[in-house]
Amino acid sequence: MSDSFLTLLVTVLAVVLPVVLAVVVTVFTVRRIRRDPRRLGNAYWLLAAAVSLGWVLALAGSGGNPVFGALVLAVVLSPLITVVFAVFCVLNGAVMLRRERFSLGNSLSLLTGLAIIGLLVAVWPVLALHSLVLRALWLACLLAAAFLAFQFAAFLGYARLYRWLVRDRPADWVVVLGSGLHGSEVPPLLASRIATGMDELTRRGAGRLVLSGGKGDDERLAEGEAMARWAAAHGADPAVLTAETDSRTTEENLRFSSALVGDGPGVIVTSNYHAFRAALLARRLGVDAQAVGAPTAGYYWPSAVLREFVAVLREYRVANAVLLALVAVPVPLVLVLVGS
Repeated sequence: MSDSFLTLLVTVLAVVLPVVLAVVVTVFTVRRIRRDPRRLGNAYWLLAAAVSLGWVLALAGSGGNPVFGALVLAVVLSPLITVVFAVFCVLNGAVMLRRERFSLGNSLSLLTGLAIIGLLVAVWPVLALHSLVLRALWLACLLAAAFLAFQFAAFLGYARLYRWLVRDRPADWVVVLGSGLHGSEVPPLLASRIATGMDELTRRGAGRLVLSGGKGDDERLAEGEAMARWAAAHGADPAVLTAETDSRTTEENLRFSSALVGDGPGVIVTSNYHAFRAALLARRLGVDAQAVGAPTAGYYWPSAVLREFVAVLREYRVANAVLLALVAVPVPLVLVLVGS
């Protein structure tokens, strides 16, 4: 086999195959998203397409040199980004706890940042102790963190894209999901949802606005009723308003509200951090509706979106546990067995 043929073969494997792979993955991803944007798997395919395209761009920027291309990609994915993200999470977590009540959900941003910093700092004592088992355990934690980071990046990126994908979908009805009252008063978070629902009703030419929420133990009246009163007081036509007052969960919001509107496509309005998960739930329930998000306070968003991500992981816990084990366990286990 001649040297020129080997050179050509290496060029094909190093340059042409990544391009073909990027094109195939991208086309498949676009077709999948167009069929139904409310699929969690779309998020992972989209990130895979972005990584494959990034690899091709790195190759192009390096003149087709795969080694230099890999270095370019490594710089882009530098650990410095991880450190910056961790510091941001810690600072945001401190603001969140200062402005909101203390709870595990409100602490997620802070805990995430501290966990990342702890994992990075732990590398020095792990290396200094010269323990193979300890190193394998640290590597397993690192691989698990990388797996979760990939999932979170996919979830976050696609949730942002989803809002753009469904912004002009037609709708015959709009459902606003409740988020709790202060006694009988509509708080700012819920008011933002209702105002967005009213805007969507007008913008999409829908014929009915359903305000969905039952009565909590600490509330003086059903949430749907208070929401309908707020909407009417702020300019909504009472003739198009329907109060759904029996639901206690998001799933009940969607089930009970969809029973009131009949056939036809709709729009679900919730807070921006919750929109994509509401769309996933609507798909699972067979409700013909997309979801849009109302604005929330900037400091509140990071912990809220992390809480949504954890909820999605929990909903697909068996599949995630299996994948996590496949990613985090084999390599450290082999290192321990070989080194023993």
